[in-house]
Amino acid sequence: MSILQRITSENASDVRRKKQPLVLKKISDSFIETFLLFKDNLSLREQYVNYYGDIRLGKVLEDLDRLAGAVAYKHASDANGDLAPIVFVTASVDRIDLKTNLSPNKNYRIFGTVTYAGYSSLEICIQAQSVPAPGETADPESNLVGRFTMVGRDKYTGKASQVNPLLLEDESQRRLVKVSEQIKEHKKKAAESDLSKRPPSAEERLVIHQLWLDTSKYQGSMYGLHVSPPSDIVWLDQTTMESVTVCFPSERNVHNKIFGGYLMRLAHELSFANGSVFTKSRPSYVSLDDFSFKKPVNIGSILRLKSQVVYSEPESKTFQVAVSADVIDNMKNSTERTNTFYFNFCCPSGVVRRVVPRSYEDMMKYLEGRRRAQTGKIISKLQSAMQKQ
Repeated sequence: MSILQRITSENASDVRRKKQPLVLKKISDSFIETFLLFKDNLSLREQYVNYYGDIRLGKVLEDLDRLAGAVAYKHASDANGDLAPIVFVTASVDRIDLKTNLSPNKNYRIFGTVTYAGYSSLEICIQAQSVPAPGETADPESNLVGRFTMVGRDKYTGKASQVNPLLLEDESQRRLVKVSEQIKEHKKKAAESDLSKRPPSAEERLVIHQLWLDTSKYQGSMYGLHVSPPSDIVWLDQTTMESVTVCFPSERNVHNKIFGGYLMRLAHELSFANGSVFTKSRPSYVSLDDFSFKKPVNIGSILRLKSQVVYSEPESKTFQVAVSADVIDNMKNSTERTNTFYFNFCCPSGVVRRVVPRSYEDMMKYLEGRRRAQTGKIISKLQSAMQKQ
């Protein structure tokens, strides 16, 4: 918080800061930790607890994004610890896995470090771990693991600004960077085969055809004949839910734009509501897949969030909810997409129905969800490997 307060005060200053020479930084140089003392601080717990007595994950997502920003600014500081004239923005969230549920009866330590440094980008790993009470043993692994990519811009020109390079001190840190590069490679391949650029693969075309064969008898005909699908099947276009929010100054970040963590919280809470209706039960959050912040959201914007269950696996009782965020321009009568979130849930106690598309657009949404479910399992394993380094 002290770093973020310094950023806020320096952004308000008219004094032009000069960029100092780059400094080789160790991974440990960017380390920052903070605590969520749910057990010891009842007023804090009240802010984070939900109706069911569990922790609101959306609030924690806000904290993770805020901490990632602080880690980036600390890494970019000069040899004297002074902040560089760089503005960092969250370019993307690569993955946030919830390993075990957070309890309101425990205290948690949230900590993060830079694990990869490019020319103007930083990859930051954030973890949350329970703090054992006296006499208790610590959990064997972190409760939550997330990865953020922050991009630095020159405060005065807006151009890409080179950040401090990373000094790797031992073999374990070199393995850490290697895993980061593997994850970046997976993301690159996914971007190259994006369905907005290339048609579905041969294997995916077979999936589409099989979906059509399985559901064609439930489609309406030109004569009005209609057979309702069984109760364990639901059309993808019947799983939508949306909300509209006016973005107030209280939710701004240090750069006077709407805080990305706030958008994540709104999207998570809408996806949870949609998942609850979809399963007629209370789903459990599993992970947030990678996404990019394409456009900043200005203060005063009218933000429309639209959620939809795009993929499900009834056998494993898991499903995925996509939440698109659009800024509505009421003067121009237009909308602009800022990003799309993908949340994965499981629901052991509820019924997870099979979602099926009936238009080509919905087919593409289904395939995107299917791809993310497959890729997410690979990245989750790689993140677990990073955690053990």
